Amino acid sequence: MTRLLVTLGVVGVLGCGADEQPQQPLPFSHAIHAGAEAIACTDCHAGAETEAGAGLPALGTCMRCHMRPRGQQPNPREQTLRTLAAQGGPFRWVQVTRNEGHVYFSHRAHVAFAKMTCEGCHGDVRTWAASPTQPNADLLSMSACMDCHRERGASNECLTCHR
Repeated sequence: MTRLLVTLGVVGVLGCGADEQPQQPLPFSHAIHAGAEAIACTDCHAGAETEAGAGLPALGTCMRCHMRPRGQQPNPREQTLRTLAAQGGPFRWVQVTRNEGHVYFSHRAHVAFAKMTCEGCHGDVRTWAASPTQPNADLLSMSACMDCHRERGASNECLTCHR
């Protein structure tokens, strides 16, 4: 039953076409930013420690580091980023994993209060050479959440997560 619900959730997030993949405005590598550059998750994902949602970075967040070329070699992706910023047009990362509307999840409760690390749920993003193209099934799995709650002594009462 849980597998069916996760499958339905995945289809609902990505649409009906199984081959449909979200188009991000730019290629992005967590391996470079979080790995080689050692940028903390919360430097780009505002609200992860203080809000229910962790948010995706705005273009201005990227521009804090990429206003001027970085490194010895010019990077065409950086120039594309600066061009987009200069144009002032719409720029939005596409959220790939999204809980169903009746599921309440608070990053703040998990990060600030429970002292969980981002890696605890998202895995080692420092190895992601590209943006995710499919939802993380573990983040949509009620049984994985319940197992984690059980291990940490957190409530598994329905109204803890379901509204």
